[in-house]
Amino acid sequence: MQGVIEDSFALISCPVNLYNTVTIQIDTSGVIKCDSELHKSITATERTLAFFGRSNLGATVKVSNPILKSKGLGSSTSDITSCIAATANAIGEPIEALQIASIATSIEPSDATMFEEMVLFGHRTGLLIDRLGDLPLLDILAIDFGGTVDTVEYNMVDRFSVWKQHEKETKNALIDITQGIKTNNVALIGKGATANTFTAQKIKHNPDLDQVIELAQSINAAGISLAHSGTIISIILDPNQKQMTYALKQAKSKLRNWESINHFKTTRPGPIQIT
Repeated sequence: MQGVIEDSFALISCPVNLYNTVTIQIDTSGVIKCDSELHKSITATERTLAFFGRSNLGATVKVSNPILKSKGLGSSTSDITSCIAATANAIGEPIEALQIASIATSIEPSDATMFEEMVLFGHRTGLLIDRLGDLPLLDILAIDFGGTVDTVEYNMVDRFSVWKQHEKETKNALIDITQGIKTNNVALIGKGATANTFTAQKIKHNPDLDQVIELAQSINAAGISLAHSGTIISIILDPNQKQMTYALKQAKSKLRNWESINHFKTTRPGPIQIT
């Protein structure tokens, strides 16, 4: 979910079972060594060291990220937040989710997956607006019709005034999603996500949404969701209904011009410390 609430941009992220792995070795060189194209990871490491007053240190950063970039799957947020958490761990400093959020949003607008629960999050400010609790298990059919969206470029366009015009719709969607999370009601979550998708469609038209809506209705899905800055359109399914096999088959046969279709499951958000 995305929108303007009480004069601030806010979102609710949907954490799924996609992960990257970051390994950091600290040294005394004062230089961050990392693949040059991973400039956000370099910046995240530098700013984390600075946050703890350790800018004199250097690091070797290795990032293994299978998440497709610029699709709305949170690849950049995953890179940035993983580097922040790994850097703090490597220098023996505890770090809280709000601190990770502050550093991450100083680099670019961020998803909320650094928190270990569902939250309403100021993705530009790094502010925690509300804690929502644990998300029930959802099946997510993620459909990509091609193209890419750069998070930074997308957020450089001022959409505040137009989202502000739809604040009531956003608040109503938030009520449904919040109640759905608190009561483990997949139908309510889907209702709120769908309403918010219709609002987003008014603001930035997606030519492929109509055929996804038609498919979702035909398979009695719980709802649909649009990536807030990406190309993915998702169909939300209740895993208790055991619809995924049929839904996947129908999507591949009935949808036109799709590039990839994937099945994800929601999971508990937050960084996972390996060592």
